[in-house]
Amino acid sequence: MSFYDVLALGGVMATILGLFLTLYAIINNRTLKAEARNINELISQFRKEHHETMQIMSGNLDEFRREHRETMQVMSEKLDEFRREHRETMQVMSEKLDEFRREHRETMRIMSEKLDEFRREHRETMERWGKEHAEMIRIMSEKLDEFRRSHEETIKYIANLIVTNGERTRQEIRKKTKR
Repeated sequence: MSFYDVLALGGVMATILGLFLTLYAIINNRTLKAEARNINELISQFRKEHHETMQIMSGNLDEFRREHRETMQVMSEKLDEFRREHRETMQVMSEKLDEFRREHRETMRIMSEKLDEFRREHRETMERWGKEHAEMIRIMSEKLDEFRRSHEETIKYIANLIVTNGERTRQEIRKKTKR
């Protein structure tokens, strides 16, 4: 084989190879274009679905905000109502406590007067009856002191009941506010 035959054979082979490469490129180009169209369609579909999802989420978020505002408004109204009831309760308790204090002062004034009267009568009686009855009067005085202590304990008990009732009210307030 001569040089020109080899050159001609190489040229034919290069032409055939070029033809195959061109056909391969055309087929590959069509395949790539089809895949690109498919990818573009998928991206468009994804964007559309994403947009729809975002709209749904936005609608749900708006609905949640509306429900949250309504809930907060209801809670605010309930809290205002509770505060009003609490103020009324505290006012009633304050009035009752004032009334109790007035009654207590009056009772203590009357008891003090009666005690003074009793002491005066006691001194008079002691002078009349003398020493033989002094022991009996001393016992009566102790009984009166015991009665006074019992009265003071009763007053303390009532005051503790008032404080306990106030604490219960505060606990009820705390329970209602936690709800």
